[in-house]
Amino acid sequence: MGKASDVTIVALLAIGAMAVAILAIMHLDLLLAAIVVLVLVGLLALAVLLVLGGLAVVPYYFAKRGQDTHPGSYSLEQLKDNRDQGRK
Repeated sequence: MGKASDVTIVALLAIGAMAVAILAIMHLDLLLAAIVVLVLVGLLALAVLLVLGGLAVVPYYFAKRGQDTHPGSYSLEQLKDNRDQGRK
């Protein structure tokens, strides 16, 4: 009795899969439009996450760099002096 019910379940699954495939073919334009919309929504969500992540990093950058430091051009000798002082 177990094999007969297994065959019935497999047959019903196959019929269901064929029905879904036929339905998808009948409405192929809507299916393609839905796929395009889903891809665009995913890309938009990724772009929003990247922008928000970039904005969230800015305070940590200033906290790590410090408020008193000023970006500028340093000579090679100044960099070597700082490195030597750090080693001492």
